[in-house]
Amino acid sequence: MPSTRSTTSSVYTDDDTQTSGPLACCDGLARTAAETCRQHERLSKLMALAVGKAELAAALAMVDTIDLALAEAVTEFEKKAAKATVSDQPDVRAAANAMWLSAREYLRRHSFAEKASRQLSQNGDAFGDLHLDYELEASALLGLKQNTAAYQKLRPDTRA
Repeated sequence: MPSTRSTTSSVYTDDDTQTSGPLACCDGLARTAAETCRQHERLSKLMALAVGKAELAAALAMVDTIDLALAEAVTEFEKKAAKATVSDQPDVRAAANAMWLSAREYLRRHSFAEKASRQLSQNGDAFGDLHLDYELEASALLGLKQNTAAYQKLRPDTRA
């Protein structure tokens, strides 16, 4: 166990100039977005398999956690990108902006779907609205997946 601590502590340094710029932040956003898409796909597969409640609850908790991480990554990217440009390369900058916008759209659609789901449990007559909100959320998630893949094609080291 001591070797693990020393290895872990060596990863974190006081000088994080290379890991704190907008491009590094965008790389983190790409990794988080890719994991968000992966966790949602996993949840979909588990629901199709009709797994037990405990396994489904664990998968839902993972999805909630990664969605929160995505929201934090978006916020951090916005802070960094407001101070400096993401990249001097126009294609990387365009891909980064597309990924960021699709992440924001997914988070917005996800919050709408959550709100609609809560309202449905309260009044029970909004199935059409709920279905539409979930379809829009699924579309936003697909856009996030496609834009993340496009960014990762330009920056392959962001694939974790």
